[in-house]
Amino acid sequence: MALDLYCDEPAFGGESGAYYNWCKYVADKYAEKDILADEPSELPSRSIEYGSYVIEAMETGRTFQLNGNVTNGGMITNLPHDCCAEGPIYVDSTGLHKTVVGDLPPQCAALNLTNINVQRLAVEAAISGDPEHLVHACALDPLAGAVLTLKEIREMASEMLETQRHWLPQFEGKTIRPTPTISISEGVKPAEVPIDPALAILPRFGELAE
Repeated sequence: MALDLYCDEPAFGGESGAYYNWCKYVADKYAEKDILADEPSELPSRSIEYGSYVIEAMETGRTFQLNGNVTNGGMITNLPHDCCAEGPIYVDSTGLHKTVVGDLPPQCAALNLTNINVQRLAVEAAISGDPEHLVHACALDPLAGAVLTLKEIREMASEMLETQRHWLPQFEGKTIRPTPTISISEGVKPAEVPIDPALAILPRFGELAE
C-alpha cells in the first residue's frame, strides 16, 4: 500500500477516519478528567506560534515575516480572487502585506480548486441556510466521492446536520431531502436512441485492424 511505502505517520498521512479516531481517543481519555487541573498558573516561555510575533510587529513596527492564510486578492494569480490562500506575508505597524506569488503550476492550481470548490459550496450553505448545498459540498469532496454513492453522501450529510444542528441555527426547521435508490426492473428494454458516433466508428476500426 502507498501508506506503508511513503508514510511514517500512516494515521495522519492519509488513513481514512484518522482525525475522527484521534478526536474520539482524546474525548474518551479525558471524559472524566479536568484537563486544566495540572496546568501551571505562570505564563510559559514564548512558543514558535505566530500570534505573539504578529501582535509585536503591529505594535512595535518590528517587521515579521510569515506564511499566512489571507483573502487571496491576486496574491496567487490563478486561484479565485476571493478564496483563502496561504502565502508570504510581511507584518509591521501598518498591517499585513501580501507578496504577489503569481501563478502556481497548473496542476497545483487544479488540486487547490478541488478544495476551493467544496469550500465555496459550504460557505454558500452557511450563508443561505440551504441544506442542499451541504450535500453539494460533500459530493464534490474527492474522498467522499471516491468511497460513497450520491445517495450515501446525502445520508451522511443528513446525519451530520442532525448531530450538529444545535450550532447551526440557519438550518432550523430545514432538513436534507431523502432520495430513493434508483433501480432498473428486470425485463426493461432500452429505448431506441440515435447511435453514438463513436460506436458507429468502432466496427470500422475493427475492419481496418483485420
